[in-house]
Amino acid sequence: MSKVKSISTKTILFSSTMQIGDCSYIDGKSFALAIQKKSETFDSVDVHFEDYDIFKKPIYIPKSNEPIISSFSNPNPFIRVGNINIIGISTSSVIGVGNVGHARMESRVKHIREIPKKPEETPIEGSTNTT
Repeated sequence: MSKVKSISTKTILFSSTMQIGDCSYIDGKSFALAIQKKSETFDSVDVHFEDYDIFKKPIYIPKSNEPIISSFSNPNPFIRVGNINIIGISTSSVIGVGNVGHARMESRVKHIREIPKKPEETPIEGSTNTT
């Protein structure tokens, strides 16, 4: 059993979870396309997650082949916490107070930056470079 005096959170975003109390399963997934363009006007761009390989690849979860031996002793079954202050929880993260049987969180972000090249300088005819 968990006892918390207070929790203060300013922001929870993009498939993040604040779980208070026990739960058996949390599954958070966040996909994001971040597109930066340098131009005088912004035109709508028709893009889809499936257009990029990063969103198609299966997630790799390593498996442990080692046996796990554990034993537990709970002379005092309470977890006591004073104050929890959180600035932000973002992009498929979890804050859990209590028991979480299984948590799987996934975040994939594709950044696209379209910045035009500077026009190449062309030498002026008849000029000489004496450096």
